[in-house]
Amino acid sequence: MEKDLLFEDKLWKAADKLRKKVEVHEYKYIVLGLLFLRYLSYRYEEAKKELEKEISLKVKEDPDTYGPLMESYLEDADHYLSRGVLPIPYEASWEYIKKHANQPNIGEIIDQAIEILENTYPKQLKDVIPKKFSQINLDSHDLAYLINLFTNIDFGRGHNGKDIFGRVYEYFLGKFAEAEGRKGGEFYTPRCLTKLIVEILDVREGRIFDPACGSGGFFISALERLEKLGLERERLSIYGQDSKDVVWKLCKMNLAIRGVEGDIRVGDSYHDDKFFDLRAEYVV
Repeated sequence: MEKDLLFEDKLWKAADKLRKKVEVHEYKYIVLGLLFLRYLSYRYEEAKKELEKEISLKVKEDPDTYGPLMESYLEDADHYLSRGVLPIPYEASWEYIKKHANQPNIGEIIDQAIEILENTYPKQLKDVIPKKFSQINLDSHDLAYLINLFTNIDFGRGHNGKDIFGRVYEYFLGKFAEAEGRKGGEFYTPRCLTKLIVEILDVREGRIFDPACGSGGFFISALERLEKLGLERERLSIYGQDSKDVVWKLCKMNLAIRGVEGDIRVGDSYHDDKFFDLRAEYVV
């Protein structure tokens, strides 16, 4: 565990080198947005490897039948979507972004990649990833530095990639909250507190609602508790809202990195309750 924490802290310190060039509240969306793009491509690449193994076994058993089908099998979007993975168009992939990392217009290339993803998966990704890479006060060399940093994330330490991305994302959220001081409380609740509350509530199954969900910390702690108890996370339905659109994005990305969908909406709970008729087992 200590070794893992050193890895996350090392990654944070490397990314934090550029923070002085941009306001913290803007920099967190750039860093976490890039991390999310890296995650989407990673999940697609891993799923493709799994499918290649599956079809290869079938080709060995019956080359005449399955050999000609191999390419179409790997390109069939349904095989990925059924695993909770979004097939990523090449021009929106991390491979494409990495290939063009040293281009002077890399900020525009990243924004275009996000737009392609939004148009391809409007239900899952519309307005989720901040499109401001061409507008920020980071030059192409700075963005290339971050791209190379996230390209080299090490997945060979005995954990699956989704866990690593989730923990890095959560660690970065905490660090950005520290850097923003009081304002950090608008989107982040300390893990010790979220874990304590879900333990007190004895969260096990049903609907969980957070009327000021921030980046989704209570949801993550609840899901981790289910895992600790050996319960399927599908037993829990997630509902939340936040008054700030930019914070809503953080929550959507945080859940997606964990492979979880939730009904998360934008609105002030006091004046614009989006779930006025919801009957939840847990309200946090």
